[in-house]
Amino acid sequence: MNRFFRIIRHRLLTENKFNKYLFYAIGEIILVVFGILIALQVNNLNEKRKLQAKVSENLLSLAQEIRTNKEVLKINIDRVRSQIIIGLNMIDSLNNNTIPEELQNTYLLDKVGNMGPLRLRQLTTTSLEEITLSGVYSTIVAADLKDNILNYQAQLTNVASTMERFEGYWQTIELPYLNKYFSIVDMLTNRSEEIHKQDMELLKAKIPDFHRENYFFSNERSAFFNNREFASMNTSRYFDLRAVLKSMIWLEESMDELLEKIE
Repeated sequence: MNRFFRIIRHRLLTENKFNKYLFYAIGEIILVVFGILIALQVNNLNEKRKLQAKVSENLLSLAQEIRTNKEVLKINIDRVRSQIIIGLNMIDSLNNNTIPEELQNTYLLDKVGNMGPLRLRQLTTTSLEEITLSGVYSTIVAADLKDNILNYQAQLTNVASTMERFEGYWQTIELPYLNKYFSIVDMLTNRSEEIHKQDMELLKAKIPDFHRENYFFSNERSAFFNNREFASMNTSRYFDLRAVLKSMIWLEESMDELLEKIE
């Protein structure tokens, strides 16, 4: 092609046709510029396709991550609901004299033993962070999809915040109280044989069998039955757990809405 243009230029110059040569040169420049513009447009389209493919890949990964998190969240929600129900029933029973005296120690070991810190399963946020931190988020065209992603991220933060508040209550209020008035070590005396076997398998060693008919220590029952401080403490526990549960339900709703937008 270049050889063809050189031949034309040479012929026009040798024939002393300067005006025609000038028009030809201008036309050649326009042709080159036009070619460059087409090449840039093609390159932009290729880059745009690559970017859209990356966005689609990230959104599909996020959708799968959310589906997995939804299953984990259901387990966590059931756990929190169970904790709330146990706590409310215990407040009622401890302050209405419904537990016979001979069963009070066993009742405390059973109910208080089922309470404690929130041992919940962790949610995964790898794909979400990939979208929000890598610049992919800014390339998403749909504004409502962007809003759903931000809402999902905000609800995750909200759950973490309410759980942190409950953990603070547990560490600073409930645990010190139980250490003082409740025989935590006697929770080992109520362990089933199956749990004992599981612990030996976990530790790869023979461990003491704490099962016994008599308790190591007695619980200070006056600290639990018809006790204003313990009743107030458990009421605070209820409100904190209720906040955790509500934040998890809102998170579940944000998951459903985001999945719907992605799909």
